[in-house]
Amino acid sequence: MQANTLILSAFILAGTLANAAQADSLRLGQRHSFQTEVTRTAGARNLHRHTEQVAGKHQIQRTTKLATGQGKTASRTVQGSYDSATKTYTRTMDSTRPNGDTVSSVRQTSKTDDGVVRSQTRTNAAGEVATKEVSVSVDQQNQVHTRTVEASGYNGQSYSASVSRSRAEGGDQ
Repeated sequence: MQANTLILSAFILAGTLANAAQADSLRLGQRHSFQTEVTRTAGARNLHRHTEQVAGKHQIQRTTKLATGQGKTASRTVQGSYDSATKTYTRTMDSTRPNGDTVSSVRQTSKTDDGVVRSQTRTNAAGEVATKEVSVSVDQQNQVHTRTVEASGYNGQSYSASVSRSRAEGGDQ
């Protein structure tokens, strides 16, 4: 009986340690390198996708290539890197669609003293640019959460919004 209790305790302890290690690795958000090949066929149609991701300690590059049975191809490359000195994550994306159009974007997310700021620029196939900036701040002392969005579309139209929420003792207001 004591041996069974000891074995059960050892399994519980090992499981707890494994879960703690997994939680730490997930919390840090580390990615891994991999390569995949997928082919799908439905009747006379087929699609082949090749994805390769190379990850390092604060950086990642993922390339995906698609090919259809009709000879159309598409590709997408995503690169991300984190600068711990400035607390900024930069993500760039370049893609070519099956019709030959290209799209690219650059997104930067920076941690501030009281929240985060994310700015993004997208360029479409016609060379038109759209931008968006989202700022989130939290006033811990007054328990106020503020989110501000400013954006401009490909057609030049602008948009802005700001939302503040406060949390009193009774809940959201």
